[in-house]
Amino acid sequence: MKAQVVGLKETLRDLNKLDKELSKEIRKDIRKTVKPLVDAINASVPSGAPLSGMAHSGRTGWQNRKKVAVKLDTRKPRRYVGRPGRTITSVVRVTTKDAPTAITDMAGKAGGSGARSNSPIQYRRPNFSRALTARLGPPSRFMWSTAEDQIPEIEAELKTIIKRVENVMNRNLQNRYRSIG
Repeated sequence: MKAQVVGLKETLRDLNKLDKELSKEIRKDIRKTVKPLVDAINASVPSGAPLSGMAHSGRTGWQNRKKVAVKLDTRKPRRYVGRPGRTITSVVRVTTKDAPTAITDMAGKAGGSGARSNSPIQYRRPNFSRALTARLGPPSRFMWSTAEDQIPEIEAELKTIIKRVENVMNRNLQNRYRSIG
């Protein structure tokens, strides 16, 4: 599932060329718009390790867990080799950079309910994704399950921000051309 607001990237890029201070203010407004979603996602992630094997300080350990963050990207689209028509890039991204949250969030998504072992029952190990599903629910446990309810509100707020920026830019351009003519 993807939320799409048309014109945000181009508007922010053009604004940055005209008025750096207003651009900074708009970026803060966008982060403020998305902050309730980020706070809700961070609240939905358990504070302690969901499974006992994750309670360590290694790369995939729960003790190294970081908060979910908002990233803004207004760069021009990168070229994709072999995909000439592909130019869409995300402007506002809500991401997690740590392995434990990402693994816990999506474990079992690709394989469905988890692969079944052919070993005798007494030799089977518990399946990681099934154990997480039993404790935390189906895959996409934190990010999308939390975001789905809030996306329409965020899109509406982003559209009002875009309109505000477009109005400011139009006024700047009108004033600029009045002074020339």
